[in-house]
Parts: sequence; structure tokens; C-alpha cells
Amino acid sequence: MKRFCYAVTALLVAANAHANPLDHGDLVTFPTRDGVTQSIFIESPSPSPPWVIVLFGGTPGNLHLDASGATTLKGNFLIRPAHHWIDWGDAVVLVDTPSDHTEGVDDLFRRSKASFTDTQAVMATWRQRFPNSKIALVGTSAETVSVGNALGRDPTLADAFVLTSPVTVSHKGSATISNLEADGAKHRVLVISNEHDECVSSPAYAGKRLAEHNHFDFVSVDSTDGNGDASQKCGGHSPHGFLGVEKEVLSDINSWLAGQPVATQ
Repeated sequence: MKRFCYAVTALLVAANAHANPLDHGDLVTFPTRDGVTQSIFIESPSPSPPWVIVLFGGTPGNLHLDASGATTLKGNFLIRPAHHWIDWGDAVVLVDTPSDHTEGVDDLFRRSKASFTDTQAVMATWRQRFPNSKIALVGTSAETVSVGNALGRDPTLADAFVLTSPVTVSHKGSATISNLEADGAKHRVLVISNEHDECVSSPAYAGKRLAEHNHFDFVSVDSTDGNGDASQKCGGHSPHGFLGVEKEVLSDINSWLAGQPVATQ
């Protein structure tokens, strides 16, 4: 098992755990495929942040973004604590579903060339806006299929990829990233799983196996908040969604992005 061994930084201690959600950014819409547009919400504490953190929330992925940020899926693991990235000096991008999938996307779309084309357009937009910043694609749950799709098709698209509670076990024929092939020795990829994740699609053992197969970095989290509610096993308010340890998990990601070593225990 791999975990980070490092002290919590002063920035983390100073960050306000009850800060407001993202709501002071910009809503940007641009064309991607023929007749299709993509909307994203960007908030940055500076014109040139060290990292731009591009977030893909879980099922069904549609955030219904407006000028105030996400109006749905606010309880998703990546959406509800997103303000911490601003506290740490990084920019945050919330990615909505494209205009031809306003009510959400399914597995077939997540692993499609069309999905990858949309992600390429998102990346091109932020490379232009933040030419001196590094960019990380971060997905959780079902949206690890979208991030995995981009990673598998072009691992040079981003400077880092993060897969949290990755979908690695098929349920009723659903898509997974268990067969993802990418060289973690050449490209930066981090997998994070919760030992108590009861979602049938994302058990910790399969996340670890995915990481080991591709030489990705791996972090195992041990938390149980939210267990016992069967309706939430694959939801945001459970170990699957890192309930109660959101800030700690984002801190793990933040430190990994900054180059902190991963130790084997």
C-alpha cells in the first residue's frame, strides 16, 4: 500500500474548512464539436496559478453551470470542497456536460472520441488562458472513465491525471477503466481509493491493482463516515465520496502535485 508521508502545510492549517463554495469565477462557453458547445466555470486566485485543477464530477456529470457556479451535484466529492484549491493558490475549473448531453452522460459517451474531443477543447482553452500553469485532470467515480479516456488516448494532454474512487469493476455491463493502459513511469497519474468504499464498481483492491499494473502512484484512505446508508454506497456522502475526509484527500492530491514523494508502507 502506498501513502504520502509529509506534514500538513501551514496553508492547509490556515484554510477555512467552512469557506464558501466556488461562486466568484467566470462562466465560459465555447464550441467543441459541430453544433456542440461546452460550458465550464473557472475561478482563480491569480492570473498565473501554479496549477489549474480541472474537475469532472460523478454521475451524471451535469452541473447545470450558471454565473454562480454549479447549481446541481453540489454534494459530489469534487464539487463540494473545491474551494480548498483556491485557498492553496490554484485555479479550479468545473466541467459541465456538453450541450448535446444537458441531462448527463452515460458510459458510452464517457469513453467515446466525442468526449475526448470535448476534453481537448477544454484543455486548449486553459492552455491559452494560463500558458505558464500546469494542468491536472481530476475525476471521481464514473467520471474517472472520462478522465481515463483522455489519459488512454493522449497521456500528454495534461501535466497530471488523478483518478479518485475509480470505476474498475463492471456492474451490469457498465464501462470501467480496469483495462486502461498508460505508462505511469512516463506520465504522472495518481489513484486514490477508500478501503471502506462499498460501491460495487470501485473497490479499493481493484484501484490498487489498476495502479500497480500501470505503475501509477496510489493512496489508500481509511474512513467510514456515511457507511450504513445503502442508497449512498456509490454516492457522494459515503466512503466512496470520501465523506468527512474531503480536505485531507485534496491535501494528498495537492502535495502530490507539488512533488511530495509517495512512500510504500
